[in-house]
Amino acid sequence: MIKIQYVLYPLLLMIFVTLFVSLSFSQVVTNQSTANSSMINGGKKNDSSTTVINAVGDIDCSNHLDDQVKEDNPDLLIVLGDLCYKSDLTDFKAIYGDFKTDNKLACIIGNHDSEEDGTPRLENKTIEYCGDHWYRKIANDTTLLIGLNTNGDTESQTKWGQSLVTNGTLMKGIKNVMLLAHKPAHTPESHHPARNSTIKMVLGIESNVSKSIEVYEISAHNHIMAESSNGRWFISGAGGKSHYEGMSSSEWPFVNTKSYGYLQIRINNTDGNVLGTNFYGLNGRLIH
Repeated sequence: MIKIQYVLYPLLLMIFVTLFVSLSFSQVVTNQSTANSSMINGGKKNDSSTTVINAVGDIDCSNHLDDQVKEDNPDLLIVLGDLCYKSDLTDFKAIYGDFKTDNKLACIIGNHDSEEDGTPRLENKTIEYCGDHWYRKIANDTTLLIGLNTNGDTESQTKWGQSLVTNGTLMKGIKNVMLLAHKPAHTPESHHPARNSTIKMVLGIESNVSKSIEVYEISAHNHIMAESSNGRWFISGAGGKSHYEGMSSSEWPFVNTKSYGYLQIRINNTDGNVLGTNFYGLNGRLIH
């Protein structure tokens, strides 16, 4: 009997220890899996049920913004004008050309990409690459993007934009209209105030959008990140060029003049609901 106890006790102890370690390891794996799942579904990463947009202007060609965009893997990168501040698009194409090849890039003309602060040749090349103005339906055709050239013919673009948003066939199922321009129609107090030509163009289009549709304005030009109190106006111009000053207010409670980063918008592909509008730093850290 004593000999049997000598054999059984160590054996039982070994079984108990093995079970304890196995259960502990299983719990660690389960917790890790849950944490990763939470990060993917609740953070920036996209899945098949969500369309993700990264939008930023006034970009620098040497700050590795492209690396962070690749890590985010958005469905679309929108560059809101001032494409690296060079005399041609060589650097911009070299860095962001792969997004264009994959049909995941849309770009807009800025004042430094046009004759205003560039050259006629650069303006022509930028129009050729980005388009003078354009539209694109995304998120399972629930969201209409309208790209506008604030250095172009704003009167003709106003009429063109109005023809889009009043086209019943085109607008069928649309829940959001996002007006994208380099120069803003609304901006907090900063280096560049809103110009009348831009205000007239943007508001001229917006006033023709059905009241049942949410309208967003997303611009750059001022080298800051800002969001209005109504959650519909955004300045995403902190792509790398030296910052401008900016003043927060009741109308613009979030104004960041210190960090570099980009705006990310997430849209539900089923119902078109905007799930999030957040600013992230160039290292992927949540700013706002």
